Amino acid sequence: MHDPMTVAHEIYLGAKKKNNGQYRSPFITIWHVDPEKRILGCKDDDSCGWFAPGYTELESDKIKKLAKDQYAQLFAREVAIAENKDYASICYNQDMYGAVYWSWRALKAHYQKNRWQYGQSLTLKELNEIYSLATCPVDNVQHYEINNQEGFANFFFVVWRVFRRFNRPWYRHPRWHIRHWKIQFHPWQNFQRRYLDKCCKCGKRGFKSSPFGDWNGAKIWHQECDENHKQNGR
Repeated sequence: MHDPMTVAHEIYLGAKKKNNGQYRSPFITIWHVDPEKRILGCKDDDSCGWFAPGYTELESDKIKKLAKDQYAQLFAREVAIAENKDYASICYNQDMYGAVYWSWRALKAHYQKNRWQYGQSLTLKELNEIYSLATCPVDNVQHYEINNQEGFANFFFVVWRVFRRFNRPWYRHPRWHIRHWKIQFHPWQNFQRRYLDKCCKCGKRGFKSSPFGDWNGAKIWHQECDENHKQNGR
């Protein structure tokens, strides 16, 4: 499980960056709190689809079928070798960029219900997204081993999720789910920590420095009240 809270928006008083190059702390932070609904029988901490739109079991089955068809097209040599075909030597396997490119076109044709399996040509923005997905040095699909249909299906699902995220209208992103917002007002939070919060050990209110706390955030205490701090100070 991951934290269901993600920063949706930050509001600053003035420019985010100061003249000296340092960044200001936000005045207000708006968090999106995922409701963690059950998706396909499992509790999902991204049920709103922050990183990629969610999908139904029916959609998943259709994509699996499309992936099976495309594997035979894009990795014809692997299929021919597995089936002991004598023409395997003249068949061709796509490289990673080619696999992403033609998978993307197949997905676009699938959603546009185009008669040709690869549909129309792609836009410049789509090509840039494909370049990034196939070649980005820090986040790409090159670690996927496509040496059988199952490996290609996993790869195809990743391309599909990126394709759906790319085509999602900006206003449908979960950051605009107002009903899931949690607003953090930093000046009040700082005032509360400085003067109102109570130490669970000594009972005094207010913290001049950062407090110590448990993993659940249910209890906080002063640094000088911490047992380890007392032992190290002896």
